[in-house]
Amino acid sequence: MAQSLSTAANIDVGSSAAISRFCEHLEFFSGHPPLIVRPLASGESNLNYYIKTERGEYVLRRYPLDTLGVCRQQELRCQHAAAAIGLAPAPLALNNHQQLLISDYISDGIPLALNTERLTLLAVVVAKLHSLTIQTPVLQVSQYLRQLMDNSQLASLEPAATLFAALLHSAEQMQSLPFDRVLCHMDLHQGNVLWAKQQIWLLDFEYAQLTDSSFDLAAICLNYQLNQAEETQLLHAYISARHFSHSQTARDCRHSLAERLQLSKRLYSGFCWLWYQASPDQDAALHWQNKLAQLLALKST
Repeated sequence: MAQSLSTAANIDVGSSAAISRFCEHLEFFSGHPPLIVRPLASGESNLNYYIKTERGEYVLRRYPLDTLGVCRQQELRCQHAAAAIGLAPAPLALNNHQQLLISDYISDGIPLALNTERLTLLAVVVAKLHSLTIQTPVLQVSQYLRQLMDNSQLASLEPAATLFAALLHSAEQMQSLPFDRVLCHMDLHQGNVLWAKQQIWLLDFEYAQLTDSSFDLAAICLNYQLNQAEETQLLHAYISARHFSHSQTARDCRHSLAERLQLSKRLYSGFCWLWYQASPDQDAALHWQNKLAQLLALKST
């Protein structure tokens, strides 16, 4: 699922032996113990390992017991649905007691590098993901922002209080626009978008939930630092690939997509800023704070 990285940050390479011993006690590996175990590039809070047995190749992810805004059963349902239409590796086992998720391994995968062709393909993949019907909670944007702010312990400090007030206002503006409720990945960055076997694969559905389609498009624009021409290409390709069930919904969503995208860029930047603020990576927190401030300064009144 992730790019091989023998010296990845926050990974003790020597722990591979410990993971191998750990796997020998898991029911999933009964009858086919690990032959090869090596660390993979990991996220901010998860550790990933490549595991090869006589039966196949797998990724084992160890995750924290509690992560704000994450339900592991919800993650499993969303990844299953995406895997069923060929957008994600199949999840094979979830064990919350052991804090692990085992999935198929996508061999020869590398983080997606965008060009004109692949940007259009990414838009089509996101449109396919957004076509899925799944029972999962709807993101309550203002509530989630408040949870993140409480977790960051910045509520009484400036400029955080001013930025946060602007975020809440953006959430209110979002509510006034036509709402295109779809299953969103909500974490589309280079570490979670893989190029392998001449196609795009989406990884790590931790934050996937129902919300406005523009959030995934905002994540792509921000994380891939798209310019205006690339952003226009992304939106055009996405709209062309989407299949709306009602013509009025299609017209409303197409008409408001550019406006919703600008609001979602602010809100997504706010999510990242506050999330990183509660993590050790203060450089990332400052990056997203500056991005948010820039987006708010550029907003029209």
